[in-house]
Amino acid sequence: MRKVILSVLLIVASTVIYSQTNKQKSEMETSANKETALGLSRAIMTGQWDKVDALLDENFQYVGDGQAPIGKQAYIYFMKEMLCTAMTNMDMKFPRVIAEGDFVSVDYTNEMTNSGPFFGIPATNKRVMGTGQFIRQMKDGKVVAEWQTTNMYGLMVQLGVIPAPQGK
Repeated sequence: MRKVILSVLLIVASTVIYSQTNKQKSEMETSANKETALGLSRAIMTGQWDKVDALLDENFQYVGDGQAPIGKQAYIYFMKEMLCTAMTNMDMKFPRVIAEGDFVSVDYTNEMTNSGPFFGIPATNKRVMGTGQFIRQMKDGKVVAEWQTTNMYGLMVQLGVIPAPQGK
């Protein structure tokens, strides 16, 4: 009887330790995924293009604002040659970051200066606030996919392209 009780206690203890170890591992992976997801945005803002390249998986896919998906090189080109030349002095903040499994969801605000042409709109030199959300999927420490929405309407109002809504 004593051997049976000891065997049961050993099984229970092993199960508890295994469960706690897996929980700790999962929490560490979630934390690492958050850091990688936010690190990509920070690298883009600071022009660390080698780091951007290293954080993106070779098969990376980006889907944003109703556009057809693009791959890694087109994404880097857009960020480097279009966004970061049109919008400078970026101050991006992440008020909400939620991670579960391989996915990291982020709400962002990005205060920036429109110092170059942006989608055919001449530079205004205005300080504007971009807002939106993105979800990044992680695998083996790299970003494999991103889905993003940006409040382009609000941005276009700030740039003076679209008139501000008139209230009653």
